[in-house]
Amino acid sequence: MKISKQEEYGLRCILQLARAGVGRAVSVREIAAQEGLSADYVTKLLVTFRRAGLIESVRGINGGYCLRRSAEQIHLSDVLRPLGGFFYPKDLCSEYPGKLEACSHVGGCGIRPVWALLARQIYTTLNRTTLADMLMEEKEVEQLMASRASQPAGSAAPRPQVPASPTPAVAASAAG
Repeated sequence: MKISKQEEYGLRCILQLARAGVGRAVSVREIAAQEGLSADYVTKLLVTFRRAGLIESVRGINGGYCLRRSAEQIHLSDVLRPLGGFFYPKDLCSEYPGKLEACSHVGGCGIRPVWALLARQIYTTLNRTTLADMLMEEKEVEQLMASRASQPAGSAAPRPQVPASPTPAVAASAAG
């Protein structure tokens, strides 16, 4: 699976909104500065998420964008889908027929079941993983992913609680 630049940056941008929490707007400029991206590119990504119903725009002096649902309710698959992220398209075999009209292995393919299994595993992980999961420390995310990898697809591993983001006043007093 190849992660596109748009998918990586889009996920990083929406995680900035998830860190802020539901209802707290973050400006395009703040996100662009934090992620090292142009404001135009961040705007393009956020408009894509707004059209997909994941975020909303807030007008005014303290405006920007914010999540429409909590980070616990938004899955990685929800984020990647509007950005075009799909590992295994249903018509994969018709995309690679070589010089033939159809793939010569359509009737007895040993490749397709491997790609299909990998796709199911990837989709299961994307559908189980929330933005809240991705806000945890890297080691905690690694542990969570490892515990989920050993579970059947229908179950969910317990997730440690994500600490609330400090308010700007608390963060400022801790820094000073």
